[in-house]
Amino acid sequence: MIIYGTGSKDLGTRKLQGTRCPNCEANDIHLQAISRYFDVFWIPIFPYAKKYFSICGNCQQVLKKKEMPKQIKDKLEIEKHHFKTPFYLFAGTGLIALIAIYITYNSIRQDEELLVNLQNLEPKDVIVFDNPDGEYSFAKVIEKSNDTIYMYYGNYTIDKIPNESEVNEKRREVKDFFSEIQVYYTQEEIDSLHKNGEIENIFKH
Repeated sequence: MIIYGTGSKDLGTRKLQGTRCPNCEANDIHLQAISRYFDVFWIPIFPYAKKYFSICGNCQQVLKKKEMPKQIKDKLEIEKHHFKTPFYLFAGTGLIALIAIYITYNSIRQDEELLVNLQNLEPKDVIVFDNPDGEYSFAKVIEKSNDTIYMYYGNYTIDKIPNESEVNEKRREVKDFFSEIQVYYTQEEIDSLHKNGEIENIFKH
């Protein structure tokens, strides 16, 4: 379950010079700014609004921006640049960006590793096929001779992306995980399957 919501951060107050309270006429007006932000699991993701209030130090009248008289609004426009949004309110956005960069980098690295392994298949390597029906099937390399790869197809499929330990455990449980019917592919055919996204992984022996 994802817990999300909003929060607020007090950005401080500044006294406005040359302004009077519209309620009591006191020359003691302070400007307060609050940053509103969106959060997930209480981690700030990004700020989405700044709210401004005028507070009279004498009568304690609080006015929202839309309620302020023109003289206070004019001062607000001059002073509001002093209220800086803390960088950490963008922490979640930065974290998401780093995760996205890592996932992209890791995906590229895995694709490069898979391509290298496909060009260097060896006996006992296990090829994981991504089938159109959403199942994953397997083939064990028996021999590579020149441009031809000989292999045994697996007798079992898995309905999720398999990891090597799961496959090895299944192979220990059943003796006929691979058939004894020999098939072969040319390297060009293997490369074509990879290009079409039909090879998910290679488990090196």
